[in-house]
Amino acid sequence: MPISREKRPRIPRTEDWQTIQQRSLWPEQVTYEMIRPVVLFSETPAERAKETGEARRSLYRKVEQFEEQGMVGLFKPTPKQREDTHRNLPTPMRQAIVDLQAEFPFLHLREIATVCYIQFGRRPSHHTIQAVLASSPPPTTTRRRYPPWAEIEDPAERRLAVVRLHAEGLHIASIARYLQTSYQTVHATLKRWVEEGVRGLQEVPSHSQSLRHSSCLLDQTKPRCSVPPIRVPLVAPTWWPGLRAAYFLLSSSRPCISRPSLK
Repeated sequence: MPISREKRPRIPRTEDWQTIQQRSLWPEQVTYEMIRPVVLFSETPAERAKETGEARRSLYRKVEQFEEQGMVGLFKPTPKQREDTHRNLPTPMRQAIVDLQAEFPFLHLREIATVCYIQFGRRPSHHTIQAVLASSPPPTTTRRRYPPWAEIEDPAERRLAVVRLHAEGLHIASIARYLQTSYQTVHATLKRWVEEGVRGLQEVPSHSQSLRHSSCLLDQTKPRCSVPPIRVPLVAPTWWPGLRAAYFLLSSSRPCISRPSLK
């Protein structure tokens, strides 16, 4: 049988702050009663500060914290919660993580961390990202920002989409999967952007293609050296301002430089 409890004596309702403080059981309850007239009845923080004796700035800060976080903002974090770093992430960063997962569901958690580092200057751990995805609000949008590669009619817009996605921190393989094109296409687009800049977004004119074709024919007619060529690797910078080009430059190399004939 349930244990019978004695009925608590009924107390008349009051707005006297001293009585409310005495009757409150928890510090969080005191804080809520302090800001309740401001939150519910639009009383100014200055008026409520005079009634309670609380500093106006302190009361205003508690109201802002309650409006931003809800009832959770009334509770002081425990030592375990202080160690939980995902609670300390800024709200725009948490929302960006959720939006990334919605638009690019195939992204690895560590790649999401790289994107956060590029956009916010902070690299959360993959455990933190998991916690954010499990506890954060739904994404702000579920639509693609860029259609697939084949559906973009303007060639310059295609290449610009690749450049923008790579500048945000996405890897070449992820861009190719998102735009539904090949890895080599994305690689070549980014390489042209680094070498030619804005001109690399445009189509190559037909006369340039013919010149390249003729130069290739001339190279084929040249006598080949019996000594194997030396390949000089192109060293990529670790950071490219405005564009993370190191990922695709590491795999590229300069044209072969043949050794002089020993005859």
